[in-house]
Amino acid sequence: MTIGSRVPRSRGVSLARYRLHAAWAGLGVWAMLAAGAVQAENSVGLGLGIVPEYPGSKDYHARPVPQLSYERGAFFIGTNDGLPALGLQTRLAPDWQAGVFAGFRLGRDADDHDHLKGLDDIDAHATAGAFVRWQPGRWRFTATAIQALRSGYGTRVELNGSYAVWEAGRHAVRLGAETTWASHDDMSTWFGVSSSESARSEAGLGSYSAGAGFRSATLYANWRYALDQQWTLSTTVGVRSLLGDARDSPIVERRTSAYGVVGVSYRF
Repeated sequence: MTIGSRVPRSRGVSLARYRLHAAWAGLGVWAMLAAGAVQAENSVGLGLGIVPEYPGSKDYHARPVPQLSYERGAFFIGTNDGLPALGLQTRLAPDWQAGVFAGFRLGRDADDHDHLKGLDDIDAHATAGAFVRWQPGRWRFTATAIQALRSGYGTRVELNGSYAVWEAGRHAVRLGAETTWASHDDMSTWFGVSSSESARSEAGLGSYSAGAGFRSATLYANWRYALDQQWTLSTTVGVRSLLGDARDSPIVERRTSAYGVVGVSYRF
């Protein structure tokens, strides 16, 4: 995948006003990666998440979390960065799968956050990715690469591992961990502060250059409860800590944050 050169970010009105942050991503952290959300059963649902307003924010807000899982042959629909993603997957060998997908990522409107006023907005943009998953027994390991399809927004690589610690009757509990590596462009977009942004910053943020490296590590637990044959209640709680240059960015108010999401899905 090709990483584009850094370009100035627009401050125009965009879908970024919905203030979706990187997550958790994104993440696989609550079974929402395209690689992790694809399951043998098809389902659709909706959840409510309590998450930081942006990576590193000390303030929280509530946001809807779609829950999608659909397969037909090689085609699948899942979720990535909290939005629908679609792609193709194949079985490489017993317990091994791989695939590609396309999705969408909303950005960040600096004016929505007092600490960020004066910085450039991060625009909404399409993404493309690929994953490899190994699932022996109760274990699940997934490696996912995601390229932003906007020049200068960079690449992320997410490594996720989890284990089903309890499966009894209607209950299923899974514990997991994830870490995310980001390219220079991704880190600079989300955590860097240019000299011009610093001069405009209402919070007096100093200029800061963020280089490539690991940007976060996450621990999480997921509990699923089958209400009946079609309806399932799921709850995920986790703790994410920023790493490396992301951790030291002047935009960061809190380096480690908790999050939670609860949702209901219908199997068909």
